Amino acid sequence: MQQQWDEMHRTRKPTFLLCGEPQGDVLNLYVHGYSAFFNRQQLGNFKAQLASIEGSTNLMLFWPAGHFLENLFAPFKDVMGAMLGGGSLGAATVGVGKAIAYFLDHYKSVEARVDEVARSLLPELASYLHGESLEVRRINLIGHSLGARILVKSLLASPEIARELPLDNLLLMGGAICTSSPWDEVSAPLKGRVINCHSSKDWALAMKPDTERCIGRYAIPVTPALKTKVTNVHLASFDHAAYWPQLQTVVQYTDLLHERRGMIRSDQRSTEVRFAEEDAQLFPALVQARPEELKFLAELMAQKRSASVDATVREPLKLAIELQRMGGDTFMNLARGHGVSYRQIAEDVVRRLGIKFEVPLDTVELADLEAQVAEKLIAQYKDKLSHADRQVFDAQLKAAAQKEQGLFSRFDVGRSATTALSGTALAGLTGFILRRGAASAIPVVGQAVAAAMLLVSGVRAFSGPAYSITTLAVLVIGVIRQRMEREALNQELDLVVQVVEAFDLPRETVMRTVASD
Repeated sequence: MQQQWDEMHRTRKPTFLLCGEPQGDVLNLYVHGYSAFFNRQQLGNFKAQLASIEGSTNLMLFWPAGHFLENLFAPFKDVMGAMLGGGSLGAATVGVGKAIAYFLDHYKSVEARVDEVARSLLPELASYLHGESLEVRRINLIGHSLGARILVKSLLASPEIARELPLDNLLLMGGAICTSSPWDEVSAPLKGRVINCHSSKDWALAMKPDTERCIGRYAIPVTPALKTKVTNVHLASFDHAAYWPQLQTVVQYTDLLHERRGMIRSDQRSTEVRFAEEDAQLFPALVQARPEELKFLAELMAQKRSASVDATVREPLKLAIELQRMGGDTFMNLARGHGVSYRQIAEDVVRRLGIKFEVPLDTVELADLEAQVAEKLIAQYKDKLSHADRQVFDAQLKAAAQKEQGLFSRFDVGRSATTALSGTALAGLTGFILRRGAASAIPVVGQAVAAAMLLVSGVRAFSGPAYSITTLAVLVIGVIRQRMEREALNQELDLVVQVVEAFDLPRETVMRTVASD
């Protein structure tokens, strides 16, 4: 690893690195973006992550993308010294100006290398495969940020070589390239599709120092000619840093390896399947759910006698379809060919719980709906517990909240659960319920409807046990969504820690400053 790191930084020449042992005749080529690795340990961790993608041979292009911490010591030290050491506002302003100017210059210098890297990529790839005697049947190209731009430009720069290589899919994640690129030319040599993963939460691209409307934030315009060649995948919960840590999820969700587990299928089998896969507020969350969360949802829904899933099901698609069915009226489901969207389920649960908002319900953010449901359930749940169980429950919340102390103090365990929540505290609640199992959380389905009660919330099952099930499902899916956002935030905080360690800044003071923001 040290030799590879030193060689690339000495020559500034892109290098192909094999990640793990070859696994069959499908090759995935990964291209990172700007400011990807600050040291060789980060590069080693990235290689290990790529090696964990099963069912393919995994190769990465290590190119001189720089890191914004390079040579940033002077301006950053100026601004941090002014802000944390009691310096004047003028000194802080000058320091900030220097840091911003450095960042813009550094990014532009890296961006200028993109065309050079792109021109050589496909010819060098062909030579590498020949020199290493790697026999491949399909090649998937996967790029993030400026890496996505490199791949797009490489296809435009070397169309003849692109046609000679067995190129299958082009997966672009948070792509830093304009939506108006010539996608007909880009997709022409591909046997598969251009798959554009984008998110409106990608604020890094929103602050990119130019006026490009990037595909990482917006869908690629799909003309009739591109309908079979370009697929846009909206990953609503992703920010710019979320793609690599959740690469396994992205690979499965987009069905990059043709495992028929994800969103992109050649045989869209039914309206019900399509509706579930296109529910961007439900299906991606289930794909990223942990095993115990999927287990809980399966056991929960299996309590209904008419359920089409049993307690052993762990497939996100099947669970999504079943939850959508349970959220809708049986006869209306038959008429339209599918259930209802998760958003509609959440709104329905809010109404049944009697939760009120000052604005129309359809204008409230989904996360706010889920948080209000969780707050009410926590308050009602505690009222139902015995003294001993309430002590265990409070201890669970306290342990969860401690994970955030030192950086954030958003959750005060001494306050009412109806006035304060956080992601980890909400996860603590679900962990408490999960350990008891869904079966103990739901009343016996055979009970009379009038007597059926959701034991953990005290909510009457107004139209049979489905409302008991959808109410708890909204709680659990809200937990998954908050966990995903918290993990993305933790990645950003890791960057702050790197800065602190690189410049030997006062750690506690910096963290208090970050927390106050």
